[in-house]
Amino acid sequence: MWLALSKIAVCFMTAYGRGQEAAKRLLGAEFDGVLVTDQYAGYRFIDADQRQLCWAHVARNLAAIAESSEQCNQPIGARLVLLADAVFRTRHRWESGALSKQKYLRRLARYRQSWRSQLERGALLCSKRYRGRCQLLLRDDEMLWRFMTDDEIALTNNEAERALRGYVLWRKGSYGVWSHRGELFRQRILSLVETGKRLGRCPQEWLRAVVRACIEKTDYPIPAELMPSTPSW
Repeated sequence: MWLALSKIAVCFMTAYGRGQEAAKRLLGAEFDGVLVTDQYAGYRFIDADQRQLCWAHVARNLAAIAESSEQCNQPIGARLVLLADAVFRTRHRWESGALSKQKYLRRLARYRQSWRSQLERGALLCSKRYRGRCQLLLRDDEMLWRFMTDDEIALTNNEAERALRGYVLWRKGSYGVWSHRGELFRQRILSLVETGKRLGRCPQEWLRAVVRACIEKTDYPIPAELMPSTPSW
């Protein structure tokens, strides 16, 4: 199950694979926003200046370096974990009003410099497996710090993971679906329910209005926020 989420909408899409073509089908050919993702190579068709890497995913990868059984990895991994934690704390303090924008950006710039220094050490000194991970993070440095250029860009894609929770519970409880029509229903009903939540609308009332429009052969009730004239990302 694929999912794309914005401030006003959630779209679920079933695809029988995790290839780039599925990502293109979900996002469309003219995506013009900023996408918060993990480092999965399938998103490489999106320009680097339109991507922000999810710091939660990165932090989990760093924890693996710090907890490695090989001594050469542990100090570098531990330092990187501390820096990632500092980024989260600084972001939260700025969002709560405890830091001015100037101090916020100054601290992040300092962390970024230390971050690159530790990754460069890791690319030389870590074991082969984690050297590659450090090299990838160095290569994707701009995508890690994109949020510094736009306050609206999130640090993580945690909201998308929360939106997926209903689907995960459904799948565990009902063992999935067994037909193409079932797949279509699942992705559509999940999209409606989660979008309704984001818009502050009752999904049940919205669904009733859709069914009524279908019976009466009238236009489906589309919230004003989702009309084409409204920016979606």
